[in-house]
Amino acid sequence: MQKKVVHIFGSGHLVFRLKKIIESKSYQVVQCNDEVINNISISGSIIDNLESYFKQVDLEHVKMIYLLDDKDENNLQLVIALSALKLNIPITVSLFNENFISNLFKDNPKITILNPAKIAAPHFVEALDKEHERTEEIPSKSVQNSPQKKGDYLILKLLAVFLSVLTCYVLYFHYHEHLNWVNAIYFVVSTMTTVGYGDVNLLNASDWSKMLAVVLMLASTTLMWMIFSLTVDYFLKNRIQISLGRKKYNLKKHIIVCGLGRLGYYIVQELLQKGEKVIIIEIDENSKHIEYFRSRGAAVYVGDARSEKVLADVNVTKSAALISVINNDALNIEIGLHAQALCPHLKIILRIFDEDIAAELKEVLHLNFVISNSSIASKYFYKILEKATGNS
Repeated sequence: MQKKVVHIFGSGHLVFRLKKIIESKSYQVVQCNDEVINNISISGSIIDNLESYFKQVDLEHVKMIYLLDDKDENNLQLVIALSALKLNIPITVSLFNENFISNLFKDNPKITILNPAKIAAPHFVEALDKEHERTEEIPSKSVQNSPQKKGDYLILKLLAVFLSVLTCYVLYFHYHEHLNWVNAIYFVVSTMTTVGYGDVNLLNASDWSKMLAVVLMLASTTLMWMIFSLTVDYFLKNRIQISLGRKKYNLKKHIIVCGLGRLGYYIVQELLQKGEKVIIIEIDENSKHIEYFRSRGAAVYVGDARSEKVLADVNVTKSAALISVINNDALNIEIGLHAQALCPHLKIILRIFDEDIAAELKEVLHLNFVISNSSIASKYFYKILEKATGNS
């Protein structure tokens, strides 16, 4: 049997999955990382290092070179260096940046560039149209409404005290100082608001009334200052929260997407193209994609999707589905379980790197749509090898 060798540069879940598939097809896989290349020659460039590396390789049996580092810049550097060597071996590169993909080596038939996130995204969107069944009923958990700020109640209490003081003083000056109702109200309001026109005064009133008027001036000034300060504080905080993307939404039948990373970006793109209503939950308020998707009509909530308050604010109980594709399996599982507890019949789609763990989660946690994006992408990358070797 002819010897078939594949060289893979990089590491991670995609490399693991692809390596497993290729080895099952009787290929010999040689996995290299950046350290191997960078340590071949202390003084040489990356091109010199690669040239030294491949001098030790029997190129006749190498059927494919995969560049699958998690960082685009590393793959870009390697593919440029390999192109300079003119090895006449097919090269398949993983690149997430569409700007690179559109122009890079488009006229070189030996180089294939794939975007793993773009490959996997449609599978998550397609899951929205699939039926799902629960193997057992999961008790629901009521969504906690967003707690009211203490300042809200304090403002109401201060307003009540203010009106009570106004009413008591109007009654006092009407009955004790014999002012008619209009004059009593006019005098108390002008005093409390510190206008004091002087047309109604207590010059001939009793000492007791004058002392009460002093108390009225001090009390009303304090009350008005506190009410004004708290009111301004309340509205400013609300405006800041809204500007940061932390507002309460009342959408229905919408799709919630947690995580606006590489995979989340393409999933949201697909959903918007389908005309879906989308709310994105992203913990990083400086994410470079937030403003772009706001301009496309998607709502963005800046917060931690594990929080019940955040899920309540995006109206999870009225949503059509929740897709969590944060770059951390444990966080995706936690978000999925929180959402499931709040809304047992909600369609929940989670991204999990490990395909075996994904299958186990379906059984143990009754999460029907748990998808391994690296498993999906690895199959596409293997098809390029089949095509190059004529085995497709």
